[in-house]
Amino acid sequence: MSAARIIEALDRMLVTEGEALTLRRRIGTGSTFAEVQCRGKVTGFDSSILIGGVAQTASSVIISPTAINAAVTAGTWPGAAGGPVWPRVGDFVRQVGGSDRRIEATAPQRVGDVVVRVPCKVLG
Repeated sequence: MSAARIIEALDRMLVTEGEALTLRRRIGTGSTFAEVQCRGKVTGFDSSILIGGVAQTASSVIISPTAINAAVTAGTWPGAAGGPVWPRVGDFVRQVGGSDRRIEATAPQRVGDVVVRVPCKVLG
């Protein structure tokens, strides 16, 4: 399956099973952030993983690259925050009506040179 088709399938799934998220990166040391609105799927870790030492506040987040790529093209991400395009450790994910949850681990998945999904572990 091509990278484009994998992304399309992920985007379709996130319409029904995902939610609106805000990906945030701090600019400098202040309270200003670069942000991108995106779709993602947030799930808690199951009890067998919790027993393995993962904090109960930990969640797994799968983010589509679609909105991130659009924001890069528009020049709004990562913008003044700099750094890599893809979410990195230290960035934040905010669910609607929620607080910031810090990204603790991330490893964008690629097909060839194209990122097709961005899995993250968040705490908070």
